[in-house]
Amino acid sequence: MKADVFTAGEIAPEADGRQDTLAARYYVEQNVMDAEVRDLLYTSWQFVCHESELANPGDYYAFTLHGQDFFLVRTPDGDLRGFHNVCPHRGHRLVEGQGNKSRVTCPYHAWTFTLEGKLRGARGVDRTSGTNQGRKNLLPVRVDQIVGFVFINADLDGESLADFAPGLEQQMLTACPDLADYVVSANSDGFGHTYVCNANWKVMLDNFLECYHCQMAHPEFNDMMAISDSKFTLFRNFTYQNAPTKMNAENRAFPLDLEHDVLVGEFWWMFPNITFGRFPGVQNFYISRFDPLEPGKTSRYTVTLAPREPTDAGAAERDRLRADWTNNVVAVEDKDLCEGVQKGMSQRAFRHGWYVTDPQDHGVSEHAMRHFHALYRAWADASLAPSS
Repeated sequence: MKADVFTAGEIAPEADGRQDTLAARYYVEQNVMDAEVRDLLYTSWQFVCHESELANPGDYYAFTLHGQDFFLVRTPDGDLRGFHNVCPHRGHRLVEGQGNKSRVTCPYHAWTFTLEGKLRGARGVDRTSGTNQGRKNLLPVRVDQIVGFVFINADLDGESLADFAPGLEQQMLTACPDLADYVVSANSDGFGHTYVCNANWKVMLDNFLECYHCQMAHPEFNDMMAISDSKFTLFRNFTYQNAPTKMNAENRAFPLDLEHDVLVGEFWWMFPNITFGRFPGVQNFYISRFDPLEPGKTSRYTVTLAPREPTDAGAAERDRLRADWTNNVVAVEDKDLCEGVQKGMSQRAFRHGWYVTDPQDHGVSEHAMRHFHALYRAWADASLAPSS
């Protein structure tokens, strides 16, 4: 990757010198998770879908995110708008699933809204008088995109994605110049990255943000990847990992086509709970969102994109072999590791862990995980009551 894409927001690996990891309480306490859902995830950028799912004017997409209902809609002028999926009259849900509408009508009392969220009609309500008419419009959320991935943020005063993670989109396009032309893969849920894990969401991201465990815990992955040559680069609100393979067509994980396949893995994490990746093998690009269900249970939701046309005649079979391996080998290994860590978090003997940091060996160093913890601590110190 070109060095010039690393100028915006880059920080030094040793910017935070703490050696103790997040305390175990942050991984097991219900009140901590409640605050995360209410005050962190609700007011941060959360991935929803790909823009192709809202291609035409009037297309809408309803969804529930961390217990709150929202919907996206494509307006007649082509803009994407987002709203809380609740009628301001009595609170009834407005739309379900996906479809196409010229207006939004509440199924309870038929209050009707434009696709821009303004109240259009309500029986018995004079919409021309009074000072609070705007309060009867739909409550909006912010909508933004990174190369076709659509995000929402309930914080209407928050930074745009470009300001929150400067340089991130350009890095992705440098890694995958044709990404804007990719389409949602028919096997999007079969890439090994959509599942429920009995571990806290931060345990799963801790695991994503270091490869110290890879040589011990992922023998087939280790046979394919040049782990000692990987490198993490840290930015204000995200990280980037460059992870080269050993360039071996035949390895213990899955076969690689040295002419057509991705031979250098590239992975990003964006605070607090979003990851992006370009995994070795058949051309692809994925995004994952880590959703807390309980303090010790997380749903990892993934959408995978692929080129519109296969790169070569053997791509489909190599994709099948990779999907089989990711689902049944490496995803299972990571799931078992994270669930083992979660059990340890509840033990009285464990209060917190320790970082291993080696700026010369990113295959061992945990400084990217420490960067995540530093950002999380800044939020927690301002938002969470101290432990008794």
